[in-house]
Amino acid sequence: MNESGPSKKEEKSPLKGWNDFLTNINEGFQKFQQSLEEQLKKNQENWEKSKEHAGKFFKKIQEDWQKKINEWDKKVKESQLKNREQWEETRRRIQWDIEKWENKTRKDIKDGLKWWNWQTIKGAYLFLIVMIPIIIVLFLVFYILTKFFPFLFY
Repeated sequence: MNESGPSKKEEKSPLKGWNDFLTNINEGFQKFQQSLEEQLKKNQENWEKSKEHAGKFFKKIQEDWQKKINEWDKKVKESQLKNREQWEETRRRIQWDIEKWENKTRKDIKDGLKWWNWQTIKGAYLFLIVMIPIIIVLFLVFYILTKFFPFLFY
């Protein structure tokens, strides 16, 4: 009876260690899965914000453009341009308004793209911060498993 007692303990301790190892791997994988799901949820929220910003931006541009066209049409109809000089002045003013609007739109687009690029880079960086340590740990686990337990893979 004394002989069977120590041999059972010896058999149980490697199995217990192996079971603990598998339990830790499963818990780590579950934590990894949860962190990926949280990151995906954050990225989806950022995508929705970006869509809202883009929609508001293009709607505002359309409203501004329509307002300018209505303003110019009203001015042209009101004055009925009595002579050539008035026509040239009105044409120059309209050209100036168009250039001003184009420059403002370019600036708005440039600012929007900067914000979009920043969010994209930030998302990729956060993804890498999460993934690189996990990949390193997985490689180390597989290396240790193949080095010390080669019979598992053959």
